[in-house]
Amino acid sequence: MHKYLTCCGLFCGACTSMLLHEKNEGDPALKDFSCEYKEEPCPGCGSGCVPDCEFNSCCKAHGVVTCAFCPDYPCARIRNFSVDEWPHHIDVLENLSRMKEIGIEAWIEEQKKCWTCPDCGARTHWYQSKCRDCGASWEPKYV
Repeated sequence: MHKYLTCCGLFCGACTSMLLHEKNEGDPALKDFSCEYKEEPCPGCGSGCVPDCEFNSCCKAHGVVTCAFCPDYPCARIRNFSVDEWPHHIDVLENLSRMKEIGIEAWIEEQKKCWTCPDCGARTHWYQSKCRDCGASWEPKYV
């Protein structure tokens, strides 16, 4: 499984926990990265670090890599997840449908482009509104 792929359709590459993990691993592009949220470094859902994740367990039981390829998609579990208290979860249904349409690798490449600063190309995260590298500003995708 790709390190930025999740069963539920989130993109780990835009998660502050993943960015902190990659900073700790010595990624030079993230040497100045700091997080305004209380986050713990995480190597990503694809690393198996979240063994009790209901989506990981369900995908394993259905023999699929992500919910996008499950015969029961979209089930009540993923629909409920998409409208829970976390604003960035709203995209999972669209992400999963897109993943099924274009394939996992192409979806990951689209997501990498989506989560970069439009001015300098630095990586960004879900709730960011200003580039930490060049200072460019934009409307945050989630509030």
